[in-house]
Amino acid sequence: MKVFRLLTLLLLASRLLPAQSPTPPPATGSITGHVYLGDSHLPARMAYVILLPVDAAVGGDKKPTASTATIQTGLDGAYVMPNVLPGVYYVAAVKLGYASPVPASYVISDDAPKDMKEALAATLTPVTVAANRTSISDIVLNKGAVIAGSVRFDDGEPDSQANVSLLHKDSSGKWTEYESLEGLFAMSKVGGARTDDQGNFRLTGLPAGEYLLRTTLALDGAEVSSPGVDSPDDPDYRWDIYLGDSVRPRDTKTIKLKDGEQSIGNNLEIPLARLHSITGTVINFESSNPINRATVELHNADDDSTCTVTKLNRATGQFHFPYVADGTYTLKVTDAADIVPGKGDDKPIRTYSDAAQSLIVKSETNGITISVKPLPPPDATATAQ
Repeated sequence: MKVFRLLTLLLLASRLLPAQSPTPPPATGSITGHVYLGDSHLPARMAYVILLPVDAAVGGDKKPTASTATIQTGLDGAYVMPNVLPGVYYVAAVKLGYASPVPASYVISDDAPKDMKEALAATLTPVTVAANRTSISDIVLNKGAVIAGSVRFDDGEPDSQANVSLLHKDSSGKWTEYESLEGLFAMSKVGGARTDDQGNFRLTGLPAGEYLLRTTLALDGAEVSSPGVDSPDDPDYRWDIYLGDSVRPRDTKTIKLKDGEQSIGNNLEIPLARLHSITGTVINFESSNPINRATVELHNADDDSTCTVTKLNRATGQFHFPYVADGTYTLKVTDAADIVPGKGDDKPIRTYSDAAQSLIVKSETNGITISVKPLPPPDATATAQ
């Protein structure tokens, strides 16, 4: 009887309490328009249109406070963006071969730098979206500049599927890798390209500016899986070569482009005769035994700029630079440790201090040894303090 009364009271209370209605969705507006090609005045068919808030980039894990969108135009070049939260936005278009004023770093970074925001404000017209209203934004895409050429070995063989990329100066005057929205939407190397079977490449949609051109000799580490046998664990390897037969930005020639200009015949040559293999071992200073984990960096001796990085092969305990150009360098060893194979890197049984030594490369060099001194165990350090 008591249970019946309790259920009756609960039922009556539920009828007397106000109904909890779901939170209504926020009121939104929309943006529509057309994208045209500036050179032909035809519709930009199947172009990408992106929506970005004016006051911030959209990358990272920050909670969004405004809408973002990516859509494609139809065969008439038209697009419609529904359900856009009220606010102020940039609307930009991306199409292969046409320059975009929005750099890829603005889209993928957590927060765009001030100078980038100012440049966009000077180039793009903001669009204001109001609730229950439709805003119109038409876009004209202008043909971008082009850098084309080839990558070949000095014996004439084309380097097919080679990585080709560009550098440009950032706001501080430092040469940094150029990133383009074109490469981002093509899901290829951002701001770069790969050569075809004849070693030819073509980088398009570039804004006017000054660039450095480079190719990267890329060697992927071996992948061997044999039950019960440790993998060779060969690391990936990269070596950059710039236009003008140089291995670093400061020694190469630049390419200056105006709006829509084409620069062709930029041929990168890989000098086989001047690339040499370097192999060595990192050893314990006290015992002379090889260690099995370390990062080995190769730096230019005169300005300490980094040329390339490799790691020890844990099966052999050796480091290997497959190709290094003639020159004077500094070898640096960091993150040196002894680890138990198959147990991971999180708990090495011994760690070592960093080390460096000079290296002059004129030919293939094997048998290099770099000594690293053991560091005291963490508990010994704590006791000493």
